[in-house]
Amino acid sequence: MKTSLLTLLSDQVVPSVLFISSLAEIGDDVFVVTTQKMKDKGKINDLEESLGRKWKIREIVVQNEDSISELSSHLDMIRWIEYDAAYIDLTLGTKIMSLAVHSYFSRFGELYGKPTINFYYQPVGKNQLKKIDTNEVINPPLLTLNEYLAAYGITASNQQEKCLVPAQTTNAVLLQYNERWREASRLFRILRNANKPKWHSDRLIPLGSETFPTIIKETGEEWHPSENELQLMHEFCKAAGFDIDGITRKHIEYLSGGWLEEWFYNKVKEIMPELSAEQIALSLKIKTKTGVENELDVALVNTQNAFRYAECKTSLTDERSGHSFIVETLYKQSAIRKNFGLSAAPIIVTVDEMKDSSIKRAKDLDIRIISFDDIHNEDGLKQKLIEYLKK
Repeated sequence: MKTSLLTLLSDQVVPSVLFISSLAEIGDDVFVVTTQKMKDKGKINDLEESLGRKWKIREIVVQNEDSISELSSHLDMIRWIEYDAAYIDLTLGTKIMSLAVHSYFSRFGELYGKPTINFYYQPVGKNQLKKIDTNEVINPPLLTLNEYLAAYGITASNQQEKCLVPAQTTNAVLLQYNERWREASRLFRILRNANKPKWHSDRLIPLGSETFPTIIKETGEEWHPSENELQLMHEFCKAAGFDIDGITRKHIEYLSGGWLEEWFYNKVKEIMPELSAEQIALSLKIKTKTGVENELDVALVNTQNAFRYAECKTSLTDERSGHSFIVETLYKQSAIRKNFGLSAAPIIVTVDEMKDSSIKRAKDLDIRIISFDDIHNEDGLKQKLIEYLKK
């Protein structure tokens, strides 16, 4: 049986990906109706990338998205009667485009009887394809993280393959977190951000007082930790299970805040054991098609094909000026969310205290917060994670 599929394509590419991957078989002809503006933005290429280039997309590009006659003229150029079945997705595009496509194929089916026309749409907020005028519902396949990101022109360049420290140890570090550990994290951030020396991933750094290297801070001044500071760093190392006679850059990244990222990553996997390795990532480096780079501490596509990502902050205060950067953090997350589609929801995870005004602002921006108080309320944390991650 010869089959064709047609989808309307706009800024939100994922619905078209879900429609095609749900109904198309290799060898089917796949058509996309879109505007010149969307083509120029690379949306057709994003669709093909997300689908793994399994299908060659046949383009129907209109100049005037409000012209029914122009779209009909384009559709008339294709010999639809050669197909036995046509699956039509009306989810995206403008209302005029959707109505025009529905009117065209309804008339076509009535006049010629072939192909058999099947109309589908995807309700907002539901991971479903519904067939119009029937009770048929299709649950689309789960997207991988790379497939989801590719639909928005984003590539993943690198990620942390596994946790550096066992989950039980990281959990203990978090539960014991206090002012001493806060100070220890600050000291390791000085090491991580130092101008000199530059830490390579495999270089061993001794933390003994006699062997401790000369550090040039990012401010340009030399740093010589006191005996008390060294002792605190030693204690934090031991709490994480590291040997103070030789730590590496990876250890420093963990001790300066990576432990919170690993804790949250482990919590997500605990709450959502159904996630495959291809649906979740730790410390994911990404790049947009315009070359903008970002790092997502934890990122995932849940079982509703919705995108969730977290920024983990051990401190929300500039350590030099004492200025709180929670507002900047909130607006940054609100801005970058636009890159990830309508289903994206950012989460900020912090062991710092947040003022009620900041929590209200986060709620107004639809940014989800996991705070110090949440972390120490096991039942409340579980319920909040289920709400934030799964819904």
